[in-house]
Amino acid sequence: MANSHGLTSRIVKKQAAARKLAKNKKSAFQVHIGNENPQARKNQSYKARTHYLQNKQNFPKKKLKTKNIESLMEQGIIDDRGFFVKGKKKNFITKSMVDSKGFDYYGMPRAA
Repeated sequence: MANSHGLTSRIVKKQAAARKLAKNKKSAFQVHIGNENPQARKNQSYKARTHYLQNKQNFPKKKLKTKNIESLMEQGIIDDRGFFVKGKKKNFITKSMVDSKGFDYYGMPRAA
């Protein structure tokens, strides 16, 4: 008995080899999501990581289907002044927080 835990060195070496093999196998199955650090990945299970990645891939993109102002108004994405109806109160035509007259989404004058 070579060690304080009472196991022979031959058994300890086999256990260490088995741990090493299991560690490499686990790292091969890892799902890496771009914006996470390795510590967060170690603290989260493989199943949770895969579900997170699947949800992220299935989530619809925020890209507009067209940049034509008239069609966006017809679809109800922007209002008649050019402001987005949902989301950020930004003007699509002027690309700022005010419309062409200098008024914000609520119709109040704003220093652009």
